[in-house]
Amino acid sequence: MAIRMEAVTDKLQQFAGILQENKYFDSITKGLMGIMPIIFIGSIAALLKGLPIQIYQDFLSNSGIIDYLTLIGKLTTDMIALYAVFSIAYAMSRNFKQDGLNAGLLALLSFLLLTPITIEESGEYVLTFQWLGATGLFISILIGLLVGRLYAILVSKGVAIKMPDGVPPSVAKSFAGLIPGILIVAVVVIINVLFKMTHYESVHNFVYELLQTPLQSLGGTYWAFLLTIGFLSQIFWVIGIHGAMVTLSVMMPIFMALDIENLSAYSAGLPLPNIVGMNFMFVYGIGAGCSIGLAFLFLVAKSKRYKQLGKITAPSAVFGISEPTIFGAPIILNPVLAVPFIISPIISYSLAYFLTVVDILPRLGLQVPMGLPPIINGFLSGGWRVAAFQVVLIAISLVTYYPFFKSMDKQAVRDEIEVKA
Repeated sequence: MAIRMEAVTDKLQQFAGILQENKYFDSITKGLMGIMPIIFIGSIAALLKGLPIQIYQDFLSNSGIIDYLTLIGKLTTDMIALYAVFSIAYAMSRNFKQDGLNAGLLALLSFLLLTPITIEESGEYVLTFQWLGATGLFISILIGLLVGRLYAILVSKGVAIKMPDGVPPSVAKSFAGLIPGILIVAVVVIINVLFKMTHYESVHNFVYELLQTPLQSLGGTYWAFLLTIGFLSQIFWVIGIHGAMVTLSVMMPIFMALDIENLSAYSAGLPLPNIVGMNFMFVYGIGAGCSIGLAFLFLVAKSKRYKQLGKITAPSAVFGISEPTIFGAPIILNPVLAVPFIISPIISYSLAYFLTVVDILPRLGLQVPMGLPPIINGFLSGGWRVAAFQVVLIAISLVTYYPFFKSMDKQAVRDEIEVKA
């Protein structure tokens, strides 16, 4: 049995290693994480715009501030695909040791070339927001990867203008990107022409109908979320692999698209369409494995070992940092703590999901910065009901971890007595 478990662990570690070392997944993760400040700014603007206080709303309207808050939302949330395509192409090119700025700019240009533009009777060109936000996120990921990789290949193969020595690096980089840029734009134009000849009319329609919509429908379900974030992520942690890095490398594009749809709906005052997403994970996860309860329990430990550990784990857990608990307990390769570490998130996410389904909890519309303490991030993201439920989740975490912690603490006390003797 032990040999079989070792074989399973080795296979999981190999699989996780492949995902972590894959430059394409890594580029998506880095690229999407790079645009988080833009999303947070859009969330703050939506929060300030939507506070349900009549005097405050009258002030916003009379002063004209509401127009600026609306504009911030339009230029952040509703244009997130533009930021994503640049950021992903930048990360992709850098992962292959080439200039990221040129790749990012060419990816942005490519995205715009593939985006439908309406020509008015007056001759004006009109670019709508239809494909610049959540609906264009998947195509921005694909273009970012394609252009970033293609640029890196062309430059590495020497398909570039090389300036003589002594030319400033910034100028040399600009000329180095000229020929690859022309070739990439030519490929993009051909793709655009080919798709216009089909009933889809644009690559955006094609990707949205055949890829993005089915993936979001699948990834936005309770079972898909619970399997990836509630279960597999914890399994990877237990065998010594950063679970969130592995699962989010695959699921982040889906979850972020769901969150952006919610944020756009919140900004427009419309019902929120999705329950799960990145925000759902951060707000109701309360740390990896919902381990905040264990981090606090260490503070009341009778053994010196765990009591000292609690002085580190508790403050860290308050700000969403679980590594001191996971590595200090340790939870990794620990069959005792593996049980609550896997069970606790399943309980928390399941309760949160079904309470949201029955409208006891609101859907989460606002993205809040990572690192905010629970209760605060819950209140900002979903209001007082979410904050109150986080208190319940912390209590559940304490109860779930307590018997396992108690057993470990007793053993630690016995070990310390034996050492003294």
